[in-house]
Amino acid sequence: MRTATGKSVRLHELAYACRLYAAFTDFDRSITEFRNVVGPALDLGTEIHRHALLRWLNSWGCRQFEKKDHPLASDELKEWAGRYMVRLPPPHQGLAELSEDALDEAAEAYGDLKGRRASARDRGSRSHPVTFGATGAAKGLYAFRPEALPPWDDPIRRHFCYDGSLGSYRQFLSSVQDQVRVLVQEADQFGIPASEIPKIVGRGDSSLPKLVDEYFWVTITKNCAPPSKEEFECWLRWARGHAAH
Repeated sequence: MRTATGKSVRLHELAYACRLYAAFTDFDRSITEFRNVVGPALDLGTEIHRHALLRWLNSWGCRQFEKKDHPLASDELKEWAGRYMVRLPPPHQGLAELSEDALDEAAEAYGDLKGRRASARDRGSRSHPVTFGATGAAKGLYAFRPEALPPWDDPIRRHFCYDGSLGSYRQFLSSVQDQVRVLVQEADQFGIPASEIPKIVGRGDSSLPKLVDEYFWVTITKNCAPPSKEEFECWLRWARGHAAH
């Protein structure tokens, strides 16, 4: 996967984007509220957890989950979880370590969740089902397995020419996995353990896949490309007090 700048994301670019992400959004507040309700382990067998997830999805811009129909979506989540939660990666396994089979399983779980009912909307005298959709399913999977499964949105999918299908989500997972591995390799060159990357870019509560998502959100969804290498070097000279030659 190419980034908005046409290449793999570098650590300094990630740090820039993550700083903007924290300044642009209040998403951290809503996910903190969600985690405070569900604790360290999201259990979709628990009604309170399912409704907390739906409220969080609303706060993250998923309008398909109409509040009046949260009980409907909650029942769909419960049924889905009975089939697919055991097929997802273990909670603490990172995306970089997932096998091809594990990525396939995650994509199948996404494909099923994507088509499930989120709500029902009236059009004239008829009621029409509204599904979780591509964004709702991917964000839900991120909530279930934040260390392994990144979210996405419409602008990100359009940028990379993904149609939201099961196959395109599978491609996305593989591509973000490649991005994470590149970041881990670069960090290792500076003696930075993979586990410390979120902290050094000022996003200590974000997983590595989420950091890539934050980079995409800033550079693609909000169209704020990172400065060029020359600009970064110029800023560094200014910070050191050295005049340009």
